Amino acid sequence: MEKKLSEFRTDYFLSAADCNAQQEISLPLLVQGLLDIATAHANALNVGYERLLKDNNAWVLSRLSIELSHFPSVNKSYSLTTWVEDLNRHYSERIVEIRDEKDEVIGYGRLTWVAINITTRRPADLTPLLDDIVPSRNRCPIERAPRMGAIGTPDRVSTYQFRYSDIDFNRHVNSTKYIQLILDRWGLDHFDHNQVCRFDISYHAEAHFGDVVEVRSKGDDEIQDIEIARDGAVCTRARIKFTSRNK
Repeated sequence: MEKKLSEFRTDYFLSAADCNAQQEISLPLLVQGLLDIATAHANALNVGYERLLKDNNAWVLSRLSIELSHFPSVNKSYSLTTWVEDLNRHYSERIVEIRDEKDEVIGYGRLTWVAINITTRRPADLTPLLDDIVPSRNRCPIERAPRMGAIGTPDRVSTYQFRYSDIDFNRHVNSTKYIQLILDRWGLDHFDHNQVCRFDISYHAEAHFGDVVEVRSKGDDEIQDIEIARDGAVCTRARIKFTSRNK
């Protein structure tokens, strides 16, 4: 096993088909890129899905934070570089560095992955694989995800029923679908004048096809706390921060 692959980089080109209405990469698509490069690096280290499945285990995304000065824009290149910053026998904290077409750093993502046993849904022991995961000496400057509690009485509540296109290959709701639900609470005009500068999300329980969830939010124009809950049980909690595009 090659143990020098402590960092893993992929370059991209952002076409118009991958852009949102503001002619930049959407937050869900960027987050999907973070998940994809994390998966590719884990596979390259032989600690990916297929290897864990041999022991009836799997990686589950527990928390994600992303912070950017600006988003990659249409017809421009950008790159993602990932490394493991911290790990133990139950979890791995992975960093993704985001660079623009000038190869300048424009943001970072923090992803906390937990290994679970597929049958018991309890934490798995990764001790046999720890020697194959080499943490980088690189450090991530953005803060770890905050602890987000119940939001209390929400300012706004809406409902949504998960459909076929919301379900991923594990037959539960895709991680990025929750982000789409959160962003859809604002209209085009809001995103024309504001951009996301920090986004934190924690995943607590799975949702499945046909489930009806409440999307609850509370906050102001700059910061909103959101809960997505099914039958009273919270599936995800998130915090989204905006900054004006005029700054």
